[in-house]
Formats: sequence, C-alpha cells, structure tokens
Amino acid sequence: MNCASFQKRIRIFAAKSVIRLTRVINKKPNIMKQILLLLAFFFVSVACNAQTENDFFTSPEFKADILEYNKTTKGSNKKRCQMLMKLNHMNDDGEIQYQYVFYAKDTLDKARLMETVRRWAKTNYKNYEKSTISETDSTAEYTGYFMNVGQVMGAFKAVIIHGISYVTIEAKADRIRVTAKVRHYTLAQGSVAGAKSALTLPRDVYPYTDSANQSTYAQAYINCHFNLITTVGAILVYLNKNYPDFPAKEKKNDDW
Repeated sequence: MNCASFQKRIRIFAAKSVIRLTRVINKKPNIMKQILLLLAFFFVSVACNAQTENDFFTSPEFKADILEYNKTTKGSNKKRCQMLMKLNHMNDDGEIQYQYVFYAKDTLDKARLMETVRRWAKTNYKNYEKSTISETDSTAEYTGYFMNVGQVMGAFKAVIIHGISYVTIEAKADRIRVTAKVRHYTLAQGSVAGAKSALTLPRDVYPYTDSANQSTYAQAYINCHFNLITTVGAILVYLNKNYPDFPAKEKKNDDW
C-alpha cells in the first residue's frame, strides 16, 4: 500500500468516527460526553493532518491552528489559560471565537451545500428546530449550549457554568466561512446562603479579569476552546465526507 492510499484510508476512518461520535454525544451523561469529545477531537486532528489535494474542502489556517492548540493541552489550568490567551481567539465583542475559511476544490452548488449543512446541524443539535436561528440559500446560523464546561461541587457551595455557543456558516462561489463562538457564560451558584445566576461575557471574567470563581471560569475557558475547535473540525470532516461534487457556475466574490 502506498503512502497516498494509506492516508486516504486513515482520513476516511477518522471522518466516519467523528460523525458516529457526534451522533451519540448529546445522548450521553456529562462525563461520557467529555470522553467522546476527546475522541472526536483526536479523530478531527487525524483527519485534518491527513488532508490532501483530494479533499474537496481544505483550510490551511485551521490545520495550523490545530497544531498550535495541541501545545496548550498540558499543564495546570492557570498555565493552559495563559497559553490559550496567546492564541488570540477573543473577538472585539469579548467572545471566544474560532473563524476559518474552507476553500473548495471547485465551484459550489449552494443548494446541495446548504442541504449538507442542514444535515450536519440535525446530527449535531439535539433539538434542531430550536437551535436554528436562520437558514438561507447561502447562510445558516445555529445556537446551543456547551453544558457543564465549568463545575465545582463542595459541601456548602456548588458552581456550574454552561457556554452559549453559536455556529455561522456562509457560502460563496468557491469557499465557505465557518464561525464558531461562545458569546456568554451562564453561571448557576448555590450555597447555604441561597442561589443566584449570572450571564457574563468571557472577556469580563477570569482569565481576563480578577473575577470570583476563578477555578470554575478557568475550566469553562479551557473547555469552550476545546469544544469550539472540535466543532469547526467536525464540520470540515462532515462536509468533506458528505458534500456531493455537483459544480454550479457563479461569479466569484473576493471580500474574504
């Protein structure tokens, strides 16, 4: 077996694994979700590193970011937060954002592309209808939750953080842009003194400010980065496996 054939087999195996894992993640308890997400990220990394000219969609920027992200996966939570901050995935609105352009091998058939995007969304979101913000002939936007990204349970106090996530997919003649971000954290806190909740921007809490609940927000920051880069990778893998190649003619637009 030659190298190209081996890489192709590895890529196909990884793509199938990501899709199968995505289908079951939302049905499992939180601990199992974390294990499945780790497996999904592993297979995303394998698939992206095995990209060749035979893939319909490629993203050199995403492939490079996977390598940089992998450098942040060891060390204390404080150290990991510091390394993740250096990756500069905080946008001007104070949200954690991963955005990439996927370059197509040929002109896109937008109708077939957007149908493939819808199929991905139905696989990814437990409640597709409620998660759908908008779908047009060239754009789609969805929202959901990254559950329990931060959690500290004690005898007299419990703190749980979820991340509110958004995915936007925009199509042009020969490429698509994928944006995945966490706009807010939702914090629920209970103690002997009572319960309270808060909605915060990632920029307004630890590690960007000296806020309360630092250990919990550190977990949330780390896990949201992990969930976002895994989501983008899963979209790339899914589109490469499922988008049928039926080119349509359309004038190119070079804004991005």
